[in-house]
Amino acid sequence: MEPPAARTRPRLAHLSRNHGAKKRLLACGLVVAGLAVLTLALIATSVGRSTTATGVRRTQPKPVTEAQGMLPPDNPPGNIAPSPNFLQDCSGVSFDDSSGCVTAVLAAIATGRTAEGLPDMVLPTDWTGLTPPEQLYVATNLERTARGLPPLAGMATALDAAALVGAQQSDDPTIPSGFPWTQWGSNWAGAVGDPLEAIYFWMYDDGPGSSNIDCQHAGDAGCWGHRDNILLNLACQPCDMGAGFDPTGYQGTPSWAELLVDTSGAPQLDFAWTDVLLNNHARGPVAPPLTAPVVGMAATLDGHGYWEVAADGGIFAFGDAGFYGSMGGKHLDKPVVGIATTPSGDGYWEVASDGGIFTFGNASFYGSVGGHALDAPVVGISATADGRGYWEVASDGGIFAFGDAGFYGSMGGKHLDKPVVGIATTSSGDGYWEVASDGGIFTFGDASYRGSTGGEELAAAVVGMSSPSETGYWEVASDGGIFSFGLPFYGSMG
Repeated sequence: MEPPAARTRPRLAHLSRNHGAKKRLLACGLVVAGLAVLTLALIATSVGRSTTATGVRRTQPKPVTEAQGMLPPDNPPGNIAPSPNFLQDCSGVSFDDSSGCVTAVLAAIATGRTAEGLPDMVLPTDWTGLTPPEQLYVATNLERTARGLPPLAGMATALDAAALVGAQQSDDPTIPSGFPWTQWGSNWAGAVGDPLEAIYFWMYDDGPGSSNIDCQHAGDAGCWGHRDNILLNLACQPCDMGAGFDPTGYQGTPSWAELLVDTSGAPQLDFAWTDVLLNNHARGPVAPPLTAPVVGMAATLDGHGYWEVAADGGIFAFGDAGFYGSMGGKHLDKPVVGIATTPSGDGYWEVASDGGIFTFGNASFYGSVGGHALDAPVVGISATADGRGYWEVASDGGIFAFGDAGFYGSMGGKHLDKPVVGIATTSSGDGYWEVASDGGIFTFGDASYRGSTGGEELAAAVVGMSSPSETGYWEVASDGGIFSFGLPFYGSMG
């Protein structure tokens, strides 16, 4: 085998499909005689849309959050050549999941993301235990969720089969006959050993002047076509993906294909995004360091997961909690101090110490004390049961109610040994708990006492709490530690 440095940059092709018409632009591959290394790879993309649904008519798309980065129709101003040049570290003739290859491609992706103001891509803890198609699926979702787009719910069996055919035939996969769809896009890549390589070229090196033969000039329809497919604004009711991998599908070298589809019903899945969330509590081989302290948390409705929020607005999701965007990396007048989730779990609010509210996913704005003079800073937030209102709580225990949130009392004006740092509401919405920095709990309305860390020696101060039901609640400390009362423990950043 020739050394990896013998590899050259891939070329890209684009396939478009609209209302049944299909047009193929030509691309070529080159194998240098006598060399075992393929020096020219083909990458293709396909997209399909319909003006009317072929299956169930779709509803309006799920709200896209306040995303960081760029979303179609906007694209990067120019290509970003791989830095570091991972082609020197990854094999193009066989599947390469080596640490050297993965590390190099992740570093290059980090360079590309920096240009969009995005954090580095961090892989699940069991990345090497995933199959190649599962890796491609996860990496595609990581690019979507980083920009506030909803993840593709799972790998549909029928779509996986179609994607495998694409990989075997070195061509863009298409929708299998009879599979309901309203919008879809597909990508193909050959002679790249790791799916992260394909993701890089699709996402960061796909514009004018790149190897994309559908993008010879600025303004060509094929420019950034692969990236646009990955970042399709899908309705996701549901949206699923097919992923295919053939280790020798492209002239004896690895071949990859993916198919992103807006569908309907409940297609059979081979693998689901919830599998990734439930099995990977830390977001990398080693949990990433915190750039700001954790200041609050919120639970999913079923109690099988939760979010932690940091002072810079960064979000960490555990269990079955999903990521819908954050204030991480954005300018803040005051630090974020708390988080509350919507009833569906498809969105959340962040609140700053001046009472300012930031909404993500399907969370709506109902008012705030931002811009008003306060006796004490806001330290937490909790939502009503129907998600049409919320409470803000100040460090003196004062309560501010918005939307359909009711007032049931507070610690405002009363003696406190330690300042109040958070709030959680009962499932009925007819009461709430306040929690102090020593873990002490104060109950109002129909909220009941389940225990606390009040009076105990703590490694770090408690900064917030959350509760999914009357059975109990969690307290969270500034080091990310979790204290459970009447509820299970799923992991933490502590």
